[in-house]
Amino acid sequence: MPKANLVYFIPNSRWFGRRPWVIWPQSALILTSLLKEDFNFKILDANIHDLSQDQCKSLLQTERPAAVLVSGFSVEYRQQYHAALALARATCPDAITVLGGVYPTVLGEEAIRDPNLDYIFLGHAEERICEFLSLAMGGSKKVQDLPGIGFREKSGDIVINPVKSYISEVRKLAKLDYSLIDVGAYLQFKGKDYQFNTVCRTASLVTSYGCSYNCLFCAARTISGRGTAYRPVGDVLEEIELLKYKHRVENLAFIDDCFLGDRPRIYSILNSFIERKYNLPWKSANVCAWHLNDELLRLMKESGCTQITVSVESGSSRVLNKIIRKPLNLEIIPGIIEKCKELGIDIGANFVIGLPGETWEEIRETFRFAEACNFNLAHFHIATPLPKTDLYEVAKRNKLLPPDFSFSNPKLFGFGRGLITTDEFTPSELMVLRAFEWDRINFNSAEKTAKIAKMMNLSIEELNLHRKQTRLNYGIHF
Repeated sequence: MPKANLVYFIPNSRWFGRRPWVIWPQSALILTSLLKEDFNFKILDANIHDLSQDQCKSLLQTERPAAVLVSGFSVEYRQQYHAALALARATCPDAITVLGGVYPTVLGEEAIRDPNLDYIFLGHAEERICEFLSLAMGGSKKVQDLPGIGFREKSGDIVINPVKSYISEVRKLAKLDYSLIDVGAYLQFKGKDYQFNTVCRTASLVTSYGCSYNCLFCAARTISGRGTAYRPVGDVLEEIELLKYKHRVENLAFIDDCFLGDRPRIYSILNSFIERKYNLPWKSANVCAWHLNDELLRLMKESGCTQITVSVESGSSRVLNKIIRKPLNLEIIPGIIEKCKELGIDIGANFVIGLPGETWEEIRETFRFAEACNFNLAHFHIATPLPKTDLYEVAKRNKLLPPDFSFSNPKLFGFGRGLITTDEFTPSELMVLRAFEWDRINFNSAEKTAKIAKMMNLSIEELNLHRKQTRLNYGIHF
């Protein structure tokens, strides 16, 4: 019996004039591992290849899939996901349509109202996706009893079965499969989104899923539960060797939420870098400062670490511990910075301002702390209420959001936008302050500006244009 055609469709983030958000295709690699043996599985990544809707339509007509799985990796791009579903329905009217990822997991009731959508799939795919697809594509009513599934009944009523297990409870994680993607397309990118600029062949890696901590604004536990799932060390090293030796990767970026959370595991990975002579520079985009010490930093440097970004969040201990609920002692930060600079590891930091209960003086304290620390690069973010987070519930309960606030309103999204108003601050005040303090603190000398340009893989001219656009738009990037 021939295998059914199955297409995994990643919409183009640029549709509707939005900013590009180019992501490493982690979900595609997982789904390839889980599905390619049972289905004729294809990946249509309109995002990395910058495809128009007409181009996607033509490709879907060629594949004639029995089911189309649409990737919904962020609430911000919901328009693009629904456009992809409409395109799939118009092009392949007999195909089952499924929306998975972050968006349906956190905004399921809104997503499933789309008449072009048959099912939403909440949470992780491991140990669940094969049974779901077999039942759904076979027309079995049993599919409606599965946990973590949403659908509309004939009456129009919405049914969403809650997720019963999270990624940290999966007995065996999928071994990532690169066989169906053009790896080279993902290794170099330069555009409006400076986070992803590269001058060499850079691969992003996720070696663990989820985070065990409880920060006010974070959506990780809504999506992944409260635990952390660590991929086996052997699988991680096998992936690195595939990327290095087959795909000629020259640089690695670890984007885990909690990369250093398991101390014996991270020592094993980094010692393997040294013993196997990978000679691969690497960086980590999200480091918990309390996981660091001098010994680990020395090992990180020896294994090839060139850059880390620590999530400090606030320069006020009260805000950090009482509002954000982050178990960080600010007194350890200067020592970490000093050690990083001694070793030659570039160090950046993330800060968040504009939280309910935070005072204007505490916001100013955050900028003073960041300036005094003299990070190589400090990022400042305005607190954004994401669906089903504690921050959103606090903001909604205390009527701190605009009267017309809705997660479905694309005008409310855009990196750098403020939404929360309290007696201490307004969104416009936060946006102006963030944009100009970011510029003042980071670019206070020609030497530091040149350093940041190198870290962001930009020329001085490109960086100065980015600075100007940030000031003119008060930090908002569409």
